[in-house]
Amino acid sequence: MIQPKLSKKEKYLRYIETCLFLKGGRWIANFDASIRDFNISTIMKDKNLNESKKELDVLIFGGVKGKGFILSRAFAFLASPTYVVSCAVTNIQNATNVKWSTLVDWIRYVRNIMDIMEFEWSWIVFYGDGKPPEKVMGHFKRYNERQIGLVFADLKNDQVFNSDGFIARRGAKLFHPQNMERKGFSFKFWSKN
Repeated sequence: MIQPKLSKKEKYLRYIETCLFLKGGRWIANFDASIRDFNISTIMKDKNLNESKKELDVLIFGGVKGKGFILSRAFAFLASPTYVVSCAVTNIQNATNVKWSTLVDWIRYVRNIMDIMEFEWSWIVFYGDGKPPEKVMGHFKRYNERQIGLVFADLKNDQVFNSDGFIARRGAKLFHPQNMERKGFSFKFWSKN
């Protein structure tokens, strides 16, 4: 049987899902739900949504729960909080000309989704063919919110950029486009690099 050739966009989305469900995501949470083409307006009553900004390419989420043997699970149940975390992924068309206000709109949308669905923290992964302008990247890199980590993946040049903060740095390592082609890629969420 001949497999259809996947676009770079589809390969990247599948790579993110694989990372969170099977690879490095296991160190973070039990990611167990992935919604493709997530329509934002289904849960938000925001009438200012533009037609081009209605859908996330994928929304992945899962709970932080204890794993391991019975004693480990019992300790985790008694000592650690249970909460849900997420990863929102969206394609940025014409990334080389994107404005900071466009990215801020997406951050606001995801923040609203987090509030409604009660997510503790979230990655927002933007991806596109090319790097945003330097002025936008300056704002992007300085963005520092504890509950949101921003990652921008340039699929054309196999580069990744992240905002300030622990969550964003770990997301940049996990969602780097170069890792799509690496066989046996493993990721330790708590490693120092």
